[in-house]
Amino acid sequence: MRRDHEQPPDIDDDEFDEWAEDRLADVEYDTELGKEMGKDAIRLARGEMSEAAFNEKYHEEVKAEFGIDDRPTKLEGIDDE
Repeated sequence: MRRDHEQPPDIDDDEFDEWAEDRLADVEYDTELGKEMGKDAIRLARGEMSEAAFNEKYHEEVKAEFGIDDRPTKLEGIDDE
């Protein structure tokens, strides 16, 4: 996996998916989930998405992929058991 520090393509460019897939090629986890979370993390950093919306959107997918959602943000009213 290439680990350089170049600026990624804009998330709205078709090149972003290829750029992200190149970086996620060697991981055993869901590449699509990684790409979508990455795009939304950029939206969060730009102020286009709230942290609560990000965490709510990915809670179930993170639990399904990793068996637990152990991110530091706790969602109110969601039981992790």
